[in-house]
Amino acid sequence: MKSCILCQSSESKTVFNENGTPILECKNCGHVYSSYEQEEHYEGYWNGAEQTYDLKWWDDAHRAVYSDFISTYLKSDKGNLLDVGCGLGFFVKAVLTKKPGWSAVGYEISKQAVKFANEQNGMKTVYAGLVQDSKLPKESFDIITLWDVIEHIPKPHSLLTYLHGLLKPGGILFLQTPNFPIQLAKANLKVKLKGMKEGVHYLEAKDHVNNYKMHTLAELGKQCGFIEPKYKVLMPILSVSGSKSKLAVYLKLGYYYFTKLIFTLSFSTINWNNTLFLTLKKP
Repeated sequence: MKSCILCQSSESKTVFNENGTPILECKNCGHVYSSYEQEEHYEGYWNGAEQTYDLKWWDDAHRAVYSDFISTYLKSDKGNLLDVGCGLGFFVKAVLTKKPGWSAVGYEISKQAVKFANEQNGMKTVYAGLVQDSKLPKESFDIITLWDVIEHIPKPHSLLTYLHGLLKPGGILFLQTPNFPIQLAKANLKVKLKGMKEGVHYLEAKDHVNNYKMHTLAELGKQCGFIEPKYKVLMPILSVSGSKSKLAVYLKLGYYYFTKLIFTLSFSTINWNNTLFLTLKKP
């Protein structure tokens, strides 16, 4: 029986069942996690025989959110950034292109993704392996980013504590992950419209092993020594997975502007956006 990573309680209830894999909510603190036992350092996300990558998704569709991030958080002319789980290296590339005074380093456990980043993307500062084995100097980074990473990690405390050590005092950890309450509502709607089928994206129960809400993601940061959790609503990925429809992209944009308005009017308390964007500070 799995227990909650935040409060260690094993008292839980099933909030969704995805093709036989229950997704559980802790009755004590409200953290949500999959019952699926995933390995701690799962490499399969990027791998596959001679895999080709959807660059419309990984490059073109991500440009707006990367630009929004850079203009929001990289205010100074120079600094050091580390991107953990950097995939094909497009975010590292965006930082180096838009902020030439900054250094940007990426770490990714998939050798295949890093090969693409190095050879196709020309990123010489993207490295393969676990960041915990990197021997990067302590207190050397101004900002560390994890884009769509934290939900894949079964036991994230050791990683975040290690990254805390790599940040300069006053440095920022940035976490981006699906906003679970909204994703659950979408998954329930899909079941009503399409039923439960193999191959349909619901909550990705075997991939997203921890699912976060605003208060549980902030609590994880606090447990790892971080302070001052602050949420923002940034631009969405300008594509809809599995769809080529431009209308779907415009609807996604419209929903983004709507959720940003609600978030602003509620003084950052009501977050109906599809995605959580959280910064945490090292004291």
